[in-house]
Amino acid sequence: MTIPDTGIQRAAPPQVLAATPHGRALLFTLEAGQGIPPHRHPGASVIVAVLSGQIEVRAQTTQMLGAGEVTTHDGNGQISLLALQPGQVLVTLLGG
Repeated sequence: MTIPDTGIQRAAPPQVLAATPHGRALLFTLEAGQGIPPHRHPGASVIVAVLSGQIEVRAQTTQMLGAGEVTTHDGNGQISLLALQPGQVLVTLLGG
C-alpha cells in the first residue's frame, strides 16, 4: 500500500527484538521504495541505525544514511523513513 503524498510504500510490521516499559527495539526489513510514513513518538528519543542498504530519513532535515550509520531524533517531532536500497534498519525507542 502506497501512502498518498509521500511516495512511501508501507513496510511490513517490524520484528520486535525487545520491549520494556521504557522502550522498544524494532527491526525493519525494507525493499527499495518501502518505508515508514510520517509519524511521531511523543516523549521518546529515537535512534535509527542502518544495518544494511541505504535509507532516507526525513525529520527537521533530510539525511541519507548507509550501512553502519546512526542518527538520533526527538520523538516529539515528525519522522519518516524511505528505503532507497533494500536493507535492514534497527529503530530503538527510549522513554515515552
